[in-house]
Amino acid sequence: MKRYFGRFKQINDGKAHDQSSPNYDDDVYAFFQNCYHLKDWIKNDTACSTWSDVENFINNNNDLSICADLCNSLKHLTLTKPRSAKNPDFAGGHITLKITDGFGVKESVDISIKYTVSTSSGDIDAFQLAERCLTAWEQFINANTP
Repeated sequence: MKRYFGRFKQINDGKAHDQSSPNYDDDVYAFFQNCYHLKDWIKNDTACSTWSDVENFINNNNDLSICADLCNSLKHLTLTKPRSAKNPDFAGGHITLKITDGFGVKESVDISIKYTVSTSSGDIDAFQLAERCLTAWEQFINANTP
């Protein structure tokens, strides 16, 4: 999850435009899928058997519930069992290209994409959602680790 968060951060902040544009979408989607499915690892790791209920944790965390809905809608095409009441969906992204012309420096093209998630209560910045999800998981793990 943290590796995909790092990829998402680079896309959000700006990086060399060195791949086909749909690959950036894939990295963002992969973050949310891995973020949600960390729960499966926790549920199956015997070292976590005494931890508090991870499903309950997700259900009671607005950001992780949205993450779960994004993940499941990507996985199943449509969301049939929502965890949140927000009806989240990816609403595209704002792309910025920075082109260095090569005068005095090597020519380059950098890209940054600001992804948006639409919800029933308004649009949210997908990267800010990702940051909050990462923080929530860190808090959960710290609270359950002796």
